[in-house]
Amino acid sequence: MGYVMQYGIKKAYKNIGNIKSMAYESKTSYSFWKITGIAAAAFFVLGCICVFYKMNIICFAISEIAVIIFMPAIIFYYYLQKQEDKRFNDVDVYIHQMAYSFQRNPKVNVALEDTSQILTGKAKKTVIKSIKRLETETSSEVYNYALKIIEDEYNCPRIKTLHKLIVDIEQRGGKYYRSLEILLDDFNCWVKRVYKYQDDIKQIKRNSFIGIILSFVLASVSVIISRILEGTAGIDISITNTLLYQVVSLIFILLNIIYFVFVNVSYGREWLNTDRTEKKILKDMRIISDSHKKSIKIFSIITFGIMLAAAFVFLFAKKFPTAVIVGLAGIYMLFVPVINRKKALIRIQNDVYISFSEWLRDIVIHLQDEPLQAAVRETYKDCPVVMKESLGRFIYELEETPSSVKPYYEFMSEFGVLDISSTVRMLYSVSELDVDEADEMMNTIIKRNYEIIDKYEENKNQNNLSALRFAEYIPMIFVSLKIAADMLMVITGYL
Repeated sequence: MGYVMQYGIKKAYKNIGNIKSMAYESKTSYSFWKITGIAAAAFFVLGCICVFYKMNIICFAISEIAVIIFMPAIIFYYYLQKQEDKRFNDVDVYIHQMAYSFQRNPKVNVALEDTSQILTGKAKKTVIKSIKRLETETSSEVYNYALKIIEDEYNCPRIKTLHKLIVDIEQRGGKYYRSLEILLDDFNCWVKRVYKYQDDIKQIKRNSFIGIILSFVLASVSVIISRILEGTAGIDISITNTLLYQVVSLIFILLNIIYFVFVNVSYGREWLNTDRTEKKILKDMRIISDSHKKSIKIFSIITFGIMLAAAFVFLFAKKFPTAVIVGLAGIYMLFVPVINRKKALIRIQNDVYISFSEWLRDIVIHLQDEPLQAAVRETYKDCPVVMKESLGRFIYELEETPSSVKPYYEFMSEFGVLDISSTVRMLYSVSELDVDEADEMMNTIIKRNYEIIDKYEENKNQNNLSALRFAEYIPMIFVSLKIAADMLMVITGYL
C-alpha cells in the first residue's frame, strides 16, 4: 500500500499539467473553477467534521494540509481513469468496425476508411494519419509502417493480432472468414468482460466512498454521548479536551483520507495493454528456474541457521523481544524463495495464457502455405519471450524426431498450465492432415483456447474483485477502533 501511494502521488504531481488534455481526450467536462469548487467543498466538509469533533487548531490544520497534499492525486486519477475508459471504448469501436469492414471487402485501406468515418476525437485523427501514411509510403513494409501508428498509440495486443491477420490475408489470400469470426468471438468476449469489470470497479468505489461517509457518521456517536453526559447532573466529562482524544481523532481522519486516495489510485485500471516488459518476464523466469531456486534455497537455509543461532544467543542473554524478532526474521528468510517462486509462477502463467493464443494465431497464418513443422519454425523469430526457450527446444526435438509425439507432450509443460498442455497435444494430429483440414483443425484449437483464456480472465477478475470488496470494510475497522478508544476514555473519565 505504501509503495502504491508513493508511486501514485509522485506520478500525479509529475503529470498534473496533463489534466486538461486528458479531459479533452476523454470528453469529460473540465474547468479551473470546477476543480477549485470541488477542492473548496472538500475543505469545507472536512472543516465541519473537525469542528463537530471539537479538534484543536493543530489537528484541524494537519487535516486540511493532508487534503491539500492528496487532492491533486485524486483529481489526476479521476481524469486518468476517464481517459483510459475512453481509450478502451475507441479500441472497441475500432477492432469491430475494422473486422466487419474487412469481412465485406478484404482490403486494409478500405477497412481503415470505413472505420475512420465512425470514430471521433483522437482515435479518428490516428486512423486518418495511418491512412495518409498508407497512401504516401512506397516501401514494401507499407502496411507495417502505416498500421504501427495505431498500434503505438493504443498499445493493445488485440489490435496487433487483428492487423497481423488482415495484412497476411491481403498479401497471401486464402480463406479468412472462419479466422475472422473466431477473432471476433474473442474480441466480443474480451469487450464484454472488461465492461463488466469496469462496472464492478465503479460500484466498489461507490461503496468505499459510502463506507467512509458512514464511518464519519458512526464516529460521531462517541462525541454525542460525551456531550449528553456533560449535561447530566453530577457528571463532568469532557474527553474532547484530552490529548489522547485529539490524537485518535486525527489518526482516524487521516486514515480515511489515505484510504480514499488509495482507492482512487490503486483501483484504476489500464484496460488495453496487459503485457509485461521482457525484462520483468525474464526476471520471473529466472526465479522459477531450477538452478536459481536451488542457489537461493541454500542461501536462505544458511541465513536461517545463522539467524536462529543469533536468536538463541539473545534468548540466553534474556533479551526476549530481540530474540523473537530475529527468530521471526529467520523464519521469513527461510520461506522467501517459496513465496517469491509462487508469485513469479502466477505472473508467468498469466503471460503464457496471453502469449500462447497469439502464437497459435501465427501458426494459422503460416499454415496457409506451409506444413506444421515449417510453420512452427517460422514463428520462432517473433514469438513472445516467455515462450522463446520452450519453443526453441520444441523445434529442435521436432527436427530430431519429426514423427514422435514426445516433443508435443513436453512443449510448455514446465509452466504447469494443464489447459495449454492439452491444447499443444492436439497439434500432433494437425501434422497428419492436409492444408484445408489442418486449417479447420487449427481454427477449432484456437477457438477452444480463446474459451479457456476467457474463463481464466473471468476467474482472475473475480479474484481481484473479491479482494477489492473485502477492502470495502476497512473504514468500518477504522471507526470501530475510534469508537472503542472514545468509549474507553468516557468510561475512564466516568469512573
